[in-house]
Amino acid sequence: MNKKMLAIMLALCLTLSLGLSACGGGDGGEGGGGGTAAGGKTLIIWDDSWEGIDLFQVSSWNDMQCLLADPVLETDPETKAPLPGIASEAVWSEDGLTWTLTFPEGMYYSTGEQVEPEDFVASVQYGQEVSEYGSGYACIESMEIDGRNVICHMSEFQADMEYNFQSCFVGIMDKDEIDNMSKDEKLWGIHPYGAYYLDEYEPGAYAVLKANPGYKTNSPLVQNKGVSPIETIRVVFSGEDFTLAQGVKNGDYDVLSMLPDSYYDELNAAEEITVVEASGAEVNYVELNMLDPLFQDINVRKAIVRAINRDNLASYMSITQKPAFSLVLDKCLNYDEEVVTWYKENYDYDLEAAKQLLADAGWTDTDGDGFVDKDGQKFTFEIDSRDTESAKKISQSIQADMKALGIDATIKTQNWSYVNQDVEDGNFQMGYLGLGWSEPFLLVDLFCQRNPEATNPDPAGQEAMVAAARKIVDYDERTVAITEIQKKLLDYCTIIPLADNTSYRCWRSEIKGIVTTPTGGFYLNDVVVDDEGNFRNVQ
Repeated sequence: MNKKMLAIMLALCLTLSLGLSACGGGDGGEGGGGGTAAGGKTLIIWDDSWEGIDLFQVSSWNDMQCLLADPVLETDPETKAPLPGIASEAVWSEDGLTWTLTFPEGMYYSTGEQVEPEDFVASVQYGQEVSEYGSGYACIESMEIDGRNVICHMSEFQADMEYNFQSCFVGIMDKDEIDNMSKDEKLWGIHPYGAYYLDEYEPGAYAVLKANPGYKTNSPLVQNKGVSPIETIRVVFSGEDFTLAQGVKNGDYDVLSMLPDSYYDELNAAEEITVVEASGAEVNYVELNMLDPLFQDINVRKAIVRAINRDNLASYMSITQKPAFSLVLDKCLNYDEEVVTWYKENYDYDLEAAKQLLADAGWTDTDGDGFVDKDGQKFTFEIDSRDTESAKKISQSIQADMKALGIDATIKTQNWSYVNQDVEDGNFQMGYLGLGWSEPFLLVDLFCQRNPEATNPDPAGQEAMVAAARKIVDYDERTVAITEIQKKLLDYCTIIPLADNTSYRCWRSEIKGIVTTPTGGFYLNDVVVDDEGNFRNVQ
């Protein structure tokens, strides 16, 4: 699962194909063999394939790459507030224009070089220059070093800036390596600060990680703040769902970064497997094209919104989903239950009200065929759906709801990228989309913005509200502003939240001490090992 949830958004989300190939055992082999590899000294993990280990150059930073790169700050799994990470302290000025971070001595890259405040400065500047996500901290106008502190000066307060530094794709790399390595050399050869470093890499097949002997963290999420007790990790990239599920049950693999939906029940019921929730917020939704003659009347759009039965929708969903009533979900910063209450009061399922709205717009069943018509035209439209199993089922639920309303909805399935492109091009009637990120501003920036002419009656007004909210320093006041932005977007009746998605990871229960958070954190610091370094079945 991508840590850079933006990559999922623009691709979405969510977005997640799984696979794992059967592999032979033994340390240094081609893959699995978790039950016997190196006598229990090599941890075998499945993850999506990696694009590189340069934090800022790559566009996608996947789940288990967090082992290679610590974030500057960690995230409190309950409050979402920042916690110490690489930095031992982070302090904001009252006006939100100065941010001071402390980088203590005694933290070393795997190369043996100590982490210095200069490295943070160089990393931020490098990210602003080359990262496609550099705009997330572009407001850092200048930085000065005072002992072990870095004082960041902002051009303006940007509410979502700090959250980027709570993600491992905005970590720290050695200034000397940034300055002296070429772009190609940095892609796979640079050494981000983290608990592990890349020792060996076979494209599309596997990566071998070794514990960083100079590692130290300030994170309160783990007890062991020093070197990881597991010395070697083999990360495997390829395969299929069946092999993935059977492999972890048989002990061929120790950890699955994400388990496939279809095997959730089986793995969750297995005593030898520990299953935990492990993802940030991701919402799936549909947008209606109000430039299409069928949807120009807001009463028609409102009728479709009111006709969606989320009790029915829930019966189509997998264990990893639940119906959504808001755009900013409860795993997000600035979430407010008020939006859910408001949405249910104004837009929840009411079939009779939906039918009346259609009738008010001139759509009635004049020929008794069960479908409404107007001026001799039958009301039929196409759902442009992603081709994933969950998206197809949700589309089928909408199709059934539309039939009950008297509308004939057909379904076209295709890769998510083509759905996104159809919406951007305006070549759609109802488009199935997804966004995933646990900080609200990136989300409200993008809702109804793929094609604002088709889905947003007031893009300038939305942008002004978002820009003003982004400058609010007080968290609670900012939450109120985010709530009002959501209401504005939902009142367009061009966007309909459908699914609150999560994902799960799992590991062999014989491994004790793995620490995770419900929003995706994964830490091996506290794994229990014996005197010989074995970590399986240690009492």
